[in-house]
Amino acid sequence: MPSGLAAKVRTSVIVPSGLKEKAQLGLSLLKDAVLELAKANPNGVSNSDTASLLGLRSDYGGGSKDYLSYSLLGILMREGKLDRSQTGKKHIARVD
Repeated sequence: MPSGLAAKVRTSVIVPSGLKEKAQLGLSLLKDAVLELAKANPNGVSNSDTASLLGLRSDYGGGSKDYLSYSLLGILMREGKLDRSQTGKKHIARVD
């Protein structure tokens, strides 16, 4: 089962049975889509590319935007599937 970083357990929040597994399946599909996008673009993709082209743009009314795509890119880098370009603005898929 894919996973992000383990979070603190909050005993005051009820998590219905099967909900974590559903979220992890969704995370797996999102990671696969981001990785496929990066592989199709050998020069790399930016967070903006990822958010826009995959329909992941934030709709939040505050100042924080597109953290979902940043999180996905970060997870893939932690898993060793993506590297940052020398400029730090693009994410490049590692060659298998």
